[in-house]
Amino acid sequence: MAVSIRKDLADAHEYTWRALASAGTWWSSRQRRELSETAVASVWGGPAASPHLRADARTEAGRAAHEAVARMASGAPEVSREWYAATTKELGSLEYVELVGLVATAAAATSFRNSLGLPACELPDATDDEPTRVPPPMLADATLNWVPVAAPADAEAAVVQALTAVPASSADLWRLGDAQYIPDEEMVDLWWTRGTLSRVEIELIATRVSFSRKCHY
Repeated sequence: MAVSIRKDLADAHEYTWRALASAGTWWSSRQRRELSETAVASVWGGPAASPHLRADARTEAGRAAHEAVARMASGAPEVSREWYAATTKELGSLEYVELVGLVATAAAATSFRNSLGLPACELPDATDDEPTRVPPPMLADATLNWVPVAAPADAEAAVVQALTAVPASSADLWRLGDAQYIPDEEMVDLWWTRGTLSRVEIELIATRVSFSRKCHY
């Protein structure tokens, strides 16, 4: 039986796949497409599934970045604060934040298709576009996050401010979240629904997924 997907959700996923192969703030188009391939492969088959992690692989993004993406996308082994500190020391804290955004969107879109029995989407071809390197907003160290965030720190929920040090990545994630979860402007309405699940049922599913993924938040 054919699966019917809401147009706004299909549009959000189409935008997400294009964004994953487009230049970001700190990673080029070619690097992001490579890293997205690793994220998608790791969701489906674990870190070993990525061709970019083979012993003889030569990558645009570098092995350390692919290893970080594979670990975050697969959840194995778990992400620890010690691992985060070592990874950001090698890759850079803002580069790491962008990778988190890339993994979050790639994993959400991939898991959606996986759950419905749909094949993985083909990523668009990369371009020669380089990262924009747009300067970050004023940053602050947060007590609720490991990563630096846009100041003022801890003024919002940790998950909301998590990617704010790289605004483009934060916008991409919330664009997908608006369609796949709950629109940001509707968060305060505890009775909001799209007509298929109640708000309570939506939050129950979100909580169960977060728990199963050992989400820090």
